[in-house]
Amino acid sequence: KNMSTDDVSQPPVLAGTDATAAEQVVTRVGPESASDPITLMAMWGMMKDFDPSHDRAFEGPEKRLEIIMRETSSTHEDGLRALDDSVWENVVGSLHAQIVSRIRNDIIQSYVLTESSLFVMRNRIILITCGTTTLLNSVPLILDAISSVRGELEWASFMHKNYSFPWEQRGPHLSMAEEYKALKQHFPKGRPFIFGPVDSDHYFFYCYDDVVRPCVDEHDTQMSMTMYGLAKDVTECFFSEEFHSTGPETAAVRAKSHLDQIVTDDWNIHDLQFAPCGYSINAIRDYEYQTMHITPEDHCSFASYETNSKMENLSDRMRVVLGVFRPQRFTIIVILDPQSAVGKAFQEARPIGVEPDSLPEYTLINRTTNEFGPGYVAVKLNYVKWDDPLAKGEETPAAPPEDNVSH
Repeated sequence: KNMSTDDVSQPPVLAGTDATAAEQVVTRVGPESASDPITLMAMWGMMKDFDPSHDRAFEGPEKRLEIIMRETSSTHEDGLRALDDSVWENVVGSLHAQIVSRIRNDIIQSYVLTESSLFVMRNRIILITCGTTTLLNSVPLILDAISSVRGELEWASFMHKNYSFPWEQRGPHLSMAEEYKALKQHFPKGRPFIFGPVDSDHYFFYCYDDVVRPCVDEHDTQMSMTMYGLAKDVTECFFSEEFHSTGPETAAVRAKSHLDQIVTDDWNIHDLQFAPCGYSINAIRDYEYQTMHITPEDHCSFASYETNSKMENLSDRMRVVLGVFRPQRFTIIVILDPQSAVGKAFQEARPIGVEPDSLPEYTLINRTTNEFGPGYVAVKLNYVKWDDPLAKGEETPAAPPEDNVSH
């Protein structure tokens, strides 16, 4: 759909629904979102499959905030890890979530939340939240935490996959415009990006970069996957009449669902089985983490996966994750530092393991590559199974993968 600014006041009629249902959904978005044509266009991509017979659906795709602290001669030797857990409880509380479980090693403090995860390291915090959490409300408290240990703001990034049910969100996440406004207030020199087609699977990404270069510590890798239409025999593992925290019950869930093929015994694990459904797990090993969050209901089945493991090729890890969940479609985004092993492979035009050749059972619908800083690269790819209408060109014609690359 092409919409001018004159169109945004009129609710679109959804494919597969009646005008009344469409009007009810758009009305719930609110005036500020309705005045933002970019958000309305993004909503169209999700709303075309909206089924009003389902009274409620959970927003699986997460918002992600990473803030890195520059250490100075006066910074506390333990950095952010010197702070009491009450600091992080307040941070999490500010976005309408709670800490449920926590573990730590010598490098990472890991927290499983009522809505996703928090990781705290000496010089950084990674906060990942799903549902209708108001993640950006936590930024002032995080900046206060950095100041309290006499650190300085060095890097900040905020990103999220397009919401499945954007009309359910709360401020400041009602629209991209509102998120951008909040981010500009906290990080005025930051820049926004959209990776991928606005009316389909895409990421909104905002980056603030105050790294003093040259430096020798740019070797991070982030691999994030969002998966939709999960295999039924997997999702049925994540329903329970009772809530369970890490123990024999959750170990049985990992075994039955084969999550133990992703998070093996050499990882320190804590996980939660929610009632009546839903599952979250964090795993840490030295400087590495893995995190997964699963929404199993048929009408909105979804799983997310993220890791910072340092790999030169991502194919093995990606294929293990896909082999467990067997999604109908998925998006993978990789954020590469210039000195990371996989970042060097990319710069040298070597495969990094996310290319179509690694996935014969899927077809590539869109690939977006963006160098958003000196040597920093984001690679985002949308895949669907070959039997999906998208793969057959029945809904949105797909150009051959080699011709469908945007920079």
